Amino acid sequence: MSEKTNEILSKKSLIIITIGWFLIFTIGLILALYFNEAFYSPNSGVRAIFEVITYLGENVVLLVMSAFFFIVYDKKLAKNFTFSFLASGYINGVLKSTFKDPRPPTNVDPLADYGLTHTDYGFPSGHSQIAVATWGYLAYEFKDQQKVKQYIPSLVCSIIIFLIAISRVVIGVHDVNDIVGGLCIGILVLLAFMYLEPIITEKIDPLSLSLKIILTIVVSIVLLLIGILIAPTAGLEMVPGADPYSDAGNYALIAGAVLGLSIGFLLEAEYVKYDPSAIENKQKVINLAIGLVILLVVFFLLEIDALKISVITRFIRYAVIAFIVTFVLPLIFTKINKK
Repeated sequence: MSEKTNEILSKKSLIIITIGWFLIFTIGLILALYFNEAFYSPNSGVRAIFEVITYLGENVVLLVMSAFFFIVYDKKLAKNFTFSFLASGYINGVLKSTFKDPRPPTNVDPLADYGLTHTDYGFPSGHSQIAVATWGYLAYEFKDQQKVKQYIPSLVCSIIIFLIAISRVVIGVHDVNDIVGGLCIGILVLLAFMYLEPIITEKIDPLSLSLKIILTIVVSIVLLLIGILIAPTAGLEMVPGADPYSDAGNYALIAGAVLGLSIGFLLEAEYVKYDPSAIENKQKVINLAIGLVILLVVFFLLEIDALKISVITRFIRYAVIAFIVTFVLPLIFTKINKK
């Protein structure tokens, strides 16, 4: 995205986004005051439909999307898509730990751990905020595609964001003020990312590879330590027998992913130079199939209960997964594509 520093968004786009933000905030505030939990559906069939929709904002789906963009479309888009996702997720965790807002009474599942669907705090909704960071970023990236009308990517992505947000209320894990907060904060975080990313990239690019790697390690460890310090329980202090580092594990996920992604991107750019745009469509399909199989196998192998013993192991698991996506897979592809 750093090639777009001259004009991130047009004045027209900024006006539309500003108006949209105030509409979401105003209408959402009214709904939160008078109908905060009214959109929950007791109908199991309706909830089942929206539980499928809510997966469009799940970590595993976004991880697969990131891998897809990286393997067959554009590495820079994949990088920024992923870092926008991670940045928003981290900020969301900090805000939840700050506001300590309980989830609604409908957040109950007798079969789940501690009898709750989610054991962390509710405000702001992580799915809503991260949906803006990811699907909103895609709307921005694809808005100038010549093959489609300019408004179509924004319209499609906006509908997806809206459905993900609404799904959280319908299935009962959030109330209206949670998703409105998630949407409004998500927009602000996405705009900040879009404007700051080119500036940060410009400052980091001239540094040596070794210095970049050292900086990456330091940043990821700092992110992990901050997460452990500010959110050792994050809502679970109210749940007897809960794992005191459950929510700190979410910070470990993000910090580990930052470490693996950053080092992988740096080493890949230096030594592999995988270019999906130079590959035929048939080979892209083969690469994608191989990449997703490897990624999903590694993901589920590293998710076994035997490895879920501490925040540190979670940090290492996601660093490994991210590194495989950004360095190991491109290395495999370049070997295959030479044949």
